[in-house]
Amino acid sequence: MTAFTYFKDDWTPVIDDYLAKHLADEVDSKKISQTMSYSVMAGGKRLRPLLFLATLNALGKKIEEPEIRIACGIELIHTYSLIHDDLPAMDNDDYRRGKLTSHKKWGEAEAILAGDALLPLGIQWIAQGSNSAELVKIITQAVGPNGMVGGQYLDIDSTNNESVAGDADFINKMEWLKTGCLIQASVEMAAVYAKATDIEQVKLIDYAKAFGRSYQIYDDLVDVVETSEEAGKATHKDQEEGKNNTLTLLGIDKSRKELRVLIKQAKDDLHGLNGEILAGFLDLYQKVL
Repeated sequence: MTAFTYFKDDWTPVIDDYLAKHLADEVDSKKISQTMSYSVMAGGKRLRPLLFLATLNALGKKIEEPEIRIACGIELIHTYSLIHDDLPAMDNDDYRRGKLTSHKKWGEAEAILAGDALLPLGIQWIAQGSNSAELVKIITQAVGPNGMVGGQYLDIDSTNNESVAGDADFINKMEWLKTGCLIQASVEMAAVYAKATDIEQVKLIDYAKAFGRSYQIYDDLVDVVETSEEAGKATHKDQEEGKNNTLTLLGIDKSRKELRVLIKQAKDDLHGLNGEILAGFLDLYQKVL
């Protein structure tokens, strides 16, 4: 087992336990708590909270209850985005992680409210765990109109829009805002919280930028690879629905090439840091290469 695997196996259950316990204990309405918990506890890689914790580890910062609270706050915010992204007015998905999406399970209004509740609660947990206005600033900028929400808007605006189908700059910006901003924020918050030196912060943020950009490419390639393995052909959902992304722009082979370039770049950015665990996150991509 690699250092990353040990780290993931050690901390994922801690994250899961904290999320389950505190969503139950800190939300007064049991029904709202149940609706929120349904999507939060539906599974997933816990990528963003693990990135936060792994960055702390790389900087020699001890991980205790406050750090877990911050990490779990990041996961609440990520889950809010998934609930809203699945809604009929957005991607209109019936399933996520093999389970009914929130609006299919509980109803559209209930799903909207669950997402609305998770976003501020996530920010609250980050503020309480860190006691830092700087961390709150980083996360709110990452998910606001100049971050994730802005990227989601561009995604909607570009769907079935032939004028941007070949516009690499537009697609890079859209995918960075949709996915990369929150990934960078997870690393950057840890660097600020652990009082990284200027050089360490630059290296870590450069790593996060390469990782965040590459993750969206990986996520789109997974759809093709898994569909191809299961059905014998690639029937990519985004292509069927008129989505524009790196995969529809470059195709499978060139997207894989771009992913390899970004993996090397991210690993190079960690040079001189205690970055073995952070580098291990890039091994997730092997299934599509």
